[in-house]
Amino acid sequence: MKLLIDIGNTASKFGISSNGEFLYLGRMYNKDISNDSIKELTKDVKDVEDILISSVAPKVFVSLSKILMDLYQIVPRTILIDDTDNFIQIDNKDELGDDLYADIVAARILYGPKTAVIDFGTATKILFINKDNVFSSCAIFLGYEKSKNILANSTELLPDVENIKIKPISDCHNTIDVINSSAYYSQLFTVKGLIKKYEEEVGYKLKIVVTGGNSIDFLQELGKENYDEFLLLKGLHILIERN
Repeated sequence: MKLLIDIGNTASKFGISSNGEFLYLGRMYNKDISNDSIKELTKDVKDVEDILISSVAPKVFVSLSKILMDLYQIVPRTILIDDTDNFIQIDNKDELGDDLYADIVAARILYGPKTAVIDFGTATKILFINKDNVFSSCAIFLGYEKSKNILANSTELLPDVENIKIKPISDCHNTIDVINSSAYYSQLFTVKGLIKKYEEEVGYKLKIVVTGGNSIDFLQELGKENYDEFLLLKGLHILIERN
């Protein structure tokens, strides 16, 4: 078995690659990661021969790696982006994060050319895979939850807003509803607008793939059929099987 881990800014997801098949193990908030919690989550994972991690949180990566080395006597590996990858055509491949690379690898194989991956995380990313099945561009902007947090933390009079039911803008009559719905629709129409802009510039329609921790709130508008919760882990699965 091969252990696959996606370390995000807030939470981490775990999967395994076994006999060429991908299986999802579970999700854990980073603050809850400990020797005992990892041991419990992976209790049915036997004969681990390799560990591949994608991480955007270096401190969590260090602490989790120590736990994994203690449990399995294996040094976890991180993604190495090959400079010869001809499906990545950007100015500087060193700028491409592990998480985006794994998303791109999975999207190309599973969904093919003319695809836009919308990754709703701490930052929202739109990854553009062109008609030649090449990643050549992306958009990055402030994520849904982060935008509400920054608004609350940067202003003295505006409150924190938890996830509540999204109301029509015209039906928002108090500060909480106004902030919540404004953040939601700003995020939604930014995504839709950027997808439309891409399609206008390249001259063809794009398949939509939705993923990331904050994506659930947007599936009614973007289509549940476009949702791939484990896209990044599937990318790790593809990479570890190839290697």
